[in-house]
Order: sequence, then C-alpha cells, then structure tokens
Amino acid sequence: MLEWIRDNSPPCMFQSVFGIDCPGCGMTRAFFALMRGDLASSLAYNPALIPFMITIVALFIQLKIKHPKGGITVMWLFIVTTAVAVINCSVKQYLTISGQF
Repeated sequence: MLEWIRDNSPPCMFQSVFGIDCPGCGMTRAFFALMRGDLASSLAYNPALIPFMITIVALFIQLKIKHPKGGITVMWLFIVTTAVAVINCSVKQYLTISGQF
C-alpha cells in the first residue's frame, strides 16, 4: 500500500508553479524512507520530518492529558520544526542557485 501511495502522490504544487522547492519538498520521500528504516535517506530528503513527527505526537499527547505547560512545549516544538524546514529549504535553494546541488 505504501508503494501505491508513493507512486500516486501528486507533485508539489509550489514546485510546479514556481519551479523551486518549497520547505516541505521531500517530506513524502523522507516519510517513505523512514518507513523502510533508512534514516540517512530520510534526513537527506527532508530533515524536518522527524521534528514534525515529534511535534504531532506531542500535540496529541497534550490534547489528551492537557498538561498546564504542554501548550508551550508544543509551540516551541512547532517553532523548531519550522526553523529546520526553512533552513533546509534556504540551504537547498542556495546550493541550487550556486550550482552545487
């Protein structure tokens, strides 16, 4: 089933319209690599996947137990995940423009 999803996933709309990678580009490939147990490939495709997954798990835990400081934790996890995604995207764009990627 994972192969069918991978093979039938739509292309990135941002990349189709603007011709450059978005901060989420590579997230699907990273997920499938992680599901195969290939951590190195997953991080190479998009290193923001693992912080994103941790953030989602923390969010669901917070929604379930409603810890008084859980909202702050989830907020900071979201900020870290966003920072990783933006830095990754910026580095990829820089390397693409400079011809090194």
